[in-house]
Amino acid sequence: MDNNELKIIPNRIKQARVSRGYSMGELADLAGVTKQAISQYEMGKTAPSAATLNRISDVLNYPVSFFRKEMPTNKNANSAVFFRSRKTTSAKAYAASKEKISIFREIHDYLCKYVSFPDIQLPKIDYTDIYHEISDKQIEDYANQLRNHWQLGNGPIENLTAVLQKNGIMISVMDLNNQKIDAFSVWYDSVPYVFLSSDKPSNARIRFDIAHELGHLLMHADNFSDDDVDKKIIHDKLEYEANVFAGAFLMPEESFSKDVYSTSIDHFIQLKKKWNVSLAAMIYRCESLDLLSANQIKYLKDQMTYKVYWKKEPLDDVIPIEKPFAHRQAFDLILENKITTPYEIIENIGCSAEEIEKYSFLDPGTLKIAIPNNIIQLKF
Repeated sequence: MDNNELKIIPNRIKQARVSRGYSMGELADLAGVTKQAISQYEMGKTAPSAATLNRISDVLNYPVSFFRKEMPTNKNANSAVFFRSRKTTSAKAYAASKEKISIFREIHDYLCKYVSFPDIQLPKIDYTDIYHEISDKQIEDYANQLRNHWQLGNGPIENLTAVLQKNGIMISVMDLNNQKIDAFSVWYDSVPYVFLSSDKPSNARIRFDIAHELGHLLMHADNFSDDDVDKKIIHDKLEYEANVFAGAFLMPEESFSKDVYSTSIDHFIQLKKKWNVSLAAMIYRCESLDLLSANQIKYLKDQMTYKVYWKKEPLDDVIPIEKPFAHRQAFDLILENKITTPYEIIENIGCSAEEIEKYSFLDPGTLKIAIPNNIIQLKF
């Protein structure tokens, strides 16, 4: 066997560990080695034995082929990573999410060898004031510019996930194992990505997360670095602007304001059916547009509290959840045309079948490998 086939890529050990949220000490305990040994492996000063590599593979749930796969030439993102998360999210959770981004990007790069995805259709906007909050009116203009660019009109958007994917934005739904991260986005090699947490059962809330991240990709990606985003004052500014953009994009002032003619919570439940936006988002949109008085807004918020709607709203378990389909279609295309096999896909990407299926929203078992009856699986 060629020595290159046996070569272990040190950065892959670190990437796998960080993506699973383990410290070096935690991985060392689970793999039966010392913390110093893990550090040596990740720096490339020593290489784990075959037996140790198998244990690391088992603990981190990555196939051994993952640790032998060369890293992409350009590993760094070309925009900041914008996280929609709570203030208490740990640095470890952020780091794990960033490594998941890198892995999904490699799945996308693999598919691009066989399939052409839609061209990116995002207009250039004139975002000039990076140090101060821009006006809500200016953000409304950005939202309207994008709606016009995508020819969406002023009405409700039927399937927001489909709209983004048809305009070249890649979407993945991830098991982040972290209740405090809702979504995040980034530009990678001139491709915009949106990542959503798989633990949200409400389509209305998912759509707001998507629109929020879309705001970051449109307004902020060319203007801010990761160092900028780490500063609280800038982070708060960007989150506010992305929230305003999401509300304006999902509920254009001209058309949405005509639908609001009652302060009954039941009326807003009917509006949710039409606009597919959460009650909470609609109430805040009414407040920002001065469609209702302060007392009327307070009444609605009190009703939300009394009926315990802030955590779970009516229709959340009724309205179907939108699902990403771009990567699913790509995998179906190359498998149906026998361009490659599930085994080759797994070996080239370097992730387990189950993990690739989750990243790309494939049906469980899509990449299952048939094992002949006269073959048994052995472990080193």
